[in-house]
Amino acid sequence: MSPQNQPTWLYHEFQHTGVDYGNAEVARQFEGRHRSFRDFDLEFQRIKERVDLKRSDVVLDLGCGSGAFVVPAAKYCRKVYGADVSKSMLALLQEKLDAQGLKNVELFNDGFLSYSHDREPLDVVVSSIALHHIPDFWKAVALQKIVDALKPNGKLYLLDVFFNFSVSDWRNGTQKLLDDMSEAAGGEANVHVSSEYSTFNWIIEGMFERVGLEVEQTFDDATFLRAYVCRKSKPFRQDYQTAITREASRSIDAEAVRLWGIPSLLLMENAGRSLADIFMANATRLDNDQKPRRILICCGKGNNGGDGFVMARRLSLLGLDCRVIAFGRPDEYSGDALTNLNIFKASTKDSPEKLFFFDQSQVSLNQLANKLAWCDWIVDGLLGTGAVGPLRTPYNQIVPLLNQSGKPIFSIDVPSGLSADDGSVYTDAIKAKLTVALAVSKIGLTLECAKRYVGELHIGDIGIPIKPFIENN
Repeated sequence: MSPQNQPTWLYHEFQHTGVDYGNAEVARQFEGRHRSFRDFDLEFQRIKERVDLKRSDVVLDLGCGSGAFVVPAAKYCRKVYGADVSKSMLALLQEKLDAQGLKNVELFNDGFLSYSHDREPLDVVVSSIALHHIPDFWKAVALQKIVDALKPNGKLYLLDVFFNFSVSDWRNGTQKLLDDMSEAAGGEANVHVSSEYSTFNWIIEGMFERVGLEVEQTFDDATFLRAYVCRKSKPFRQDYQTAITREASRSIDAEAVRLWGIPSLLLMENAGRSLADIFMANATRLDNDQKPRRILICCGKGNNGGDGFVMARRLSLLGLDCRVIAFGRPDEYSGDALTNLNIFKASTKDSPEKLFFFDQSQVSLNQLANKLAWCDWIVDGLLGTGAVGPLRTPYNQIVPLLNQSGKPIFSIDVPSGLSADDGSVYTDAIKAKLTVALAVSKIGLTLECAKRYVGELHIGDIGIPIKPFIENN
């Protein structure tokens, strides 16, 4: 992605911090300066041994510079990708590759955030002395992109400057780091601390955990350099919650009101906001990089449908075109679901096409077919944990139609038709691309038999502390 094509809110990696490696002369001096304190040949051998690099591996070097890793990796591995924000560095690297006849390398003028890997999944990602060029928020985003590009159990090798002193000792710790760096890097040391974005080791390790990277080994190659070898593992968001039964999950709202005095209407609002946020964060990635624009939200008569009404309102505020189908008469809704139906109805009173009530007639079926053809994504807010036994009318007809539409489906809490307790399907169930379990995962979602229906599983925050709830059940 070129700088001109980046969204305005994306951190601008192409505008350098610290030493300007976009300058051709600076780029040509790079290796000479860095060879004074780095042994590139030794670094490659270390990486090769530490990640157990294989000849069949497909690898990516982010921040590849002039090719300290890429060139030897190309001689050893099946396929190598290199990305760097400096065109001058890439030009030097291409000269080396051409001179040595290395044809198994593809280079990209991209950084951590602009690079998009749409090829075969990677065995290994390497980054040396580069991640510190972006702030901490964007480091976490970069790490998530790396995880998404890796194969299951793929590895990240990250070498960079990390601060291992206590925050309270920041002045003395920084000075010692500068003294140690200055012996090797000269004036670059001061620039590194004053103008770049190195972070504490405990911050980067927390990021690893939350994006789904497990630290296997650490190496302190110098007092100011640490190398991490991380393996792609299960994402933090899927591991940190306890799975509970359908019965226990249905009492969460009541317990939250009893224990903490949180109004149930606020819990539904929190759920809808979380659903919208998770959808926006993942829909493009899960639909072949197609940005969602038109969303069809299918709402049943219970709280699952109520969550759908809130989600529709939130997504509309974020600029998406949302249409809602209510699978019940207006007089069949009650409580918080009715309140949020009325809020959505009032907010769309000048746009009658935004909401219609399905009545099982042929006219309704035709309208449903038209809306399924119109939308980019479907949201399943039909039944949630309420599905027990065979699907009843009209859901026994609706669920197959949604599945057959060919559109990706986002399920609220539990794919409709799937047992929240044991993952079984009595007749049919929604086959979701993404399921967001609210507050805590349900046991049935975690079982092998349910995977083809659940898709990617996330946990949605509804604003209550789950641990006390679990301890009280």
